[in-house]
Amino acid sequence: MKTRSGTLQRAFVMTVTACVLGACSDAVSPQTDSPTTSPATPSSTPTAPPSDAPADLPTSVVAPECEEAPGRTVEQLEDVTVPATVVPAVVDASGQEVAPASEVPAQLVDAGCVIRYDAPGGCLGAVEVTAATIPAATIPGVELTGVELPAATTDTVTQPGDYAPEVCQLERDGRIETVSRAGVVREGFSRDGVARPGRTRPERCDDDGCTPALEVPTVRLEPVRLPDVDIDPGRLESRTIARDVSVVSGEDRVSYVAPGAVLFELERADLRPAAEEALRTILDTIVPTADTRLLVEGHTDDLGSASFGRRLSRQRAQTVADWLVDRGLRRSQVTVAGLGESAPAVPNTSEANRARNRRVVITVLR
Repeated sequence: MKTRSGTLQRAFVMTVTACVLGACSDAVSPQTDSPTTSPATPSSTPTAPPSDAPADLPTSVVAPECEEAPGRTVEQLEDVTVPATVVPAVVDASGQEVAPASEVPAQLVDAGCVIRYDAPGGCLGAVEVTAATIPAATIPGVELTGVELPAATTDTVTQPGDYAPEVCQLERDGRIETVSRAGVVREGFSRDGVARPGRTRPERCDDDGCTPALEVPTVRLEPVRLPDVDIDPGRLESRTIARDVSVVSGEDRVSYVAPGAVLFELERADLRPAAEEALRTILDTIVPTADTRLLVEGHTDDLGSASFGRRLSRQRAQTVADWLVDRGLRRSQVTVAGLGESAPAVPNTSEANRARNRRVVITVLR
């Protein structure tokens, strides 16, 4: 999987355990205590249950939308473990078991993931937090002579995800401006607790004999909560380092933007004489070392066919890459991409805007 750095994540995970209480009064209502949150460390895929968890704890499964794929970096959020809850056997006053013990199975709540999509140089990639669901759980009912308690079931609760689209640099009056991408938030949410109330049956006698007293204990499932997932806004700062050449930095990336008109004649892929100054300024600013990795991307406007634009943009990117290699970089240090018209810096609504979209972007990969 292709990886790159992104914004710092702040994800918090809550683990709420279920418990069994002793005998209570006839009327029992569910308790909802305020959970306590603690910092979480992003988990790997898949997430293994803790070593002291029950042997039958479900294994974490990565949802299809959170699977790794080219063009994006996926970070799994830590699952929430809900241990199994024992439902005690019912024993009457004579010591006879009249209802066997059972169990509310353990649950592993999938907290979803954060997806950061790759973006061209000088752009802020899209970011997504997926939806998450806390599934229902059921305490089985009891049917005995003189005592009938229905099953108690929680609701299934789903919280929708959030998404911030890709944002590319904007140019105004010949200068690339600072741009921002909105933050992404999936608000925390909870599944309420539920209780199957306890019940006492007194001893009952008639002509046929006595029915021993018994006590059915209360069983509770406590609330389960998934915390907020909050991704900070992204920001690209811009400054000019030479005539018409800008450097755009942010999210641990640095990109150098050279207008196509400075480097090439219209619809040509060989460098103009004036291109030497612009490229030398970029190379001197980068100060490449043996560990430096560069991505050279070519961009065009929307005139002509899309296939022609992709081909021309790649030829131009290759020309710049060859120039860099001729100045000392190894061929393995430079990656080339032709993006054509797919990532405009500004809308292609005028000839001036189209001229701005014809550009080459050199990004330092970290």
